[in-house]
Amino acid sequence: MSDASAHIGAWEAAGLIDHATADRLRAAEVDAAELPDAGEDTSVGGPRSAAAAMFGPAVTIPEVFGYLGGGFLVAAWSAFMARTAGSSANSEVVLGIMALIAAAALAGLGSWLRGRGERASRAAGVAFLVVTSYAAAAAASFGSGAGIEWPTIAVVSAAAALAVAAILRMLHPSVLTEVGVLVWLTALAASGLAWIQSSFFADTFADDTGSSGPDPMLLVVGSAAWWLATAVVIGLIGLGEARFGERTDDPASMRRAAVSRFWAGLVAVIGLAMAVSRSAPLPTGEYGRVLEPWIGILAMLILSAVLLERAFRRDATSYVYAAALGLIVALTDLNVSYLSADTEIALLIEGLILLGVGVAADRLRRRVGGFDDEPPAAPPPTVPLEPLPGEPPDEPVAQPL
Repeated sequence: MSDASAHIGAWEAAGLIDHATADRLRAAEVDAAELPDAGEDTSVGGPRSAAAAMFGPAVTIPEVFGYLGGGFLVAAWSAFMARTAGSSANSEVVLGIMALIAAAALAGLGSWLRGRGERASRAAGVAFLVVTSYAAAAAASFGSGAGIEWPTIAVVSAAAALAVAAILRMLHPSVLTEVGVLVWLTALAASGLAWIQSSFFADTFADDTGSSGPDPMLLVVGSAAWWLATAVVIGLIGLGEARFGERTDDPASMRRAAVSRFWAGLVAVIGLAMAVSRSAPLPTGEYGRVLEPWIGILAMLILSAVLLERAFRRDATSYVYAAALGLIVALTDLNVSYLSADTEIALLIEGLILLGVGVAADRLRRRVGGFDDEPPAAPPPTVPLEPLPGEPPDEPVAQPL
C-alpha cells in the first residue's frame, strides 16, 4: 500500500472523511500512478535538443542501414562513372551524361519519398542534396569538354548546382534542401571571388622587375566586403523564411530561418577572418600579413558585436553561436600575436578563452528568445473531483496530480 492510501485510510478511520470521499481519493491516486510524469518525454531516446529536432524525428536503426546502403550505391555508381569515362574517347561528355542519369534517378526517388511521412521526407532531402552534387559534376564535365578553364569552370558548376538546389527547395521545402541552397550559394561566392581576382587582379611577372600585381590592401578590403555582402544575402534569406513562418505560423519555416541565419554568421566570420589574415609580399621585401594583427582583431570584435545585436533584435540564437566563433577567432589572434611567447602560456590562455566564451555564449543564448535547447514541459494533468458533501454542485473542484 502506498503512503497516500495509508493516509486516506487513516483519515477515514478517524472520521475526517466519509467512505465515498475516501473511494474518490483512492481512485484519483490510481489514475495519477498510471499517468506519465509531467516532464517525461515518452518518445524513443528521451528529450531532444532543438538542433536535433530541426532534422525531424530520431534516426532509427533501419534508417542508418538504409543511408549506409545508399551511400555505397552512390559510391559504386561514381566509381563506375570514372572507370567508364576514363576508357572513353570523349570522357567529359560521357562523365556528364552519367552524372545526369544519376541526378535524374535520385530526383525521382526523392519525389517519390517526400510525401510518405517525416522520415521518408528526410530521406528525400538527403537524396536531393546528392542530386545537386551530381548536377555540379555534370556541369563541370560539360564545361571542361567545351574548353572552359579554371576558375570559370567552378563558377559554371556552382551556378548550375545552385539553380538545381533552388528548384528542389521549392519542390520540397525542408532544412536539408535549404542547406543545399546555402552550400552552393557559398560555393558560387567563393568561385566568383576567385574568378574576379584572377581576371582583374592577377599577379604579373616581368624579367626585370619580378612579380607585380594589385595593392594587397585592395585585395584585403575587397575580399572582406565580398564575404560580408554574401553573408548579408544569406541573412536576408533567413529573414524571409522567418517572416513567412511568423505570417503562416509554420514552425518548419522558423527552423529553416535558424539554419540560414547560422550559415550567414559563419560566412561573415570565416570570410572576414580569411581577409584580415591575408599574407602577401610586403614593401620591405618580407612576406607577412598585410594588415596589422590588431586591426584584424578589432574588425572581428566589431563583427561579433553586430552579430549579437542581430541576435537580440531578431530573437535568433543562431547569431549568438556565430558571434561566439568570431570572438574566439579574435581572442586567439590576440593571444598568438601579442600575449603568448611560450607554448605553455599560449595553451593556457587559449583554454581560458574557450571556457570563457563558451560560458558567455550559453548565458547570452538563454536570454535570446529563439529556439530553446529543451522542449517546454507539458502542464501537469489534473483529475476533476466530484464535490464533497455539503458543497454546491455548480463549483467543481480540480486537483493537480
